[in-house]
Amino acid sequence: MSINIDTTVARGNVGRVAASTAATIRRWWGAYLNWRVQEAAIAHLKSMSDRELRDIGLTRVEIEAAVRRGSSGQYGRGHLGPL
Repeated sequence: MSINIDTTVARGNVGRVAASTAATIRRWWGAYLNWRVQEAAIAHLKSMSDRELRDIGLTRVEIEAAVRRGSSGQYGRGHLGPL
């Protein structure tokens, strides 16, 4: 009894698995970088005075939500664009 493996199919599967793994790693890396940028933006906004925050239409309690949602929502008296 012998087992024949079509190496063309096997190589194709390896290529698809490698491509899928690479895409997953790129997605994770992008999410990690996005999280780091958001954390830096939150830290920067938290370091601002209440008056400076008011000037850009935010209060302290809105900082995290404003950064996490980016420019997709309306916050306070103004609109926070991309940081």
